[in-house]
This record gives sequence, C-alpha cells and structure tokens, in this order.
Amino acid sequence: MEIIGWAGTALVIVAYYPQIRHLWVEKCAWGISVWTWFIWLIASLLLLIYCVVRGEVLLSIVQMSNMASIVMTIVLVRRSNNICPHHVSIAEKRANV
Repeated sequence: MEIIGWAGTALVIVAYYPQIRHLWVEKCAWGISVWTWFIWLIASLLLLIYCVVRGEVLLSIVQMSNMASIVMTIVLVRRSNNICPHHVSIAEKRANV
C-alpha cells in the first residue's frame, strides 16, 4: 500500500514541471495569481507542521516538495517580464471578440 503513497508523491512532484518549465523557458507568467501561490505556500507549511508532529514521513516529503515547487514558481513569476506567443494569441482572440 505504501507504493501508492510514493507514486502519489512522485506525481505531485512531476505535476509542477509544466508550469515551472513554462516560467523558466518563456518567462511568461500571464494569468498567474501570486496571491494564490502564497496561500498554497502557507497551506503547505501548516500541513508540513501537522505531518511532522504526527510523524508522517511520506506526507512530510510531499509537503516539502510542494513548498519547494511553490517557492520556485513564485520566484519565477516575479522575474517574468514576457508574454509568450501562445498567450499573446489568446489575448488577441479575446480582444477581437
């Protein structure tokens, strides 16, 4: 049963990859709410504290991974100064409607 937990942990880690890659490569943070990411960071910190107090190693690892990915996302959003071609086309389509 523990393998399911580790598979879920791996999936959580991998799930951040597309967003972080887009921010890193394109430097495009179009439509990303930093406040939402800050709230998720605080939620992950509270859950990490809960997991540590309860001795939940696997869930502690998940929360540490979440926190690292969230911090990286926030940092990359703050340095973003570009709108990628994909999001420019979406903005143009919305403007023409």
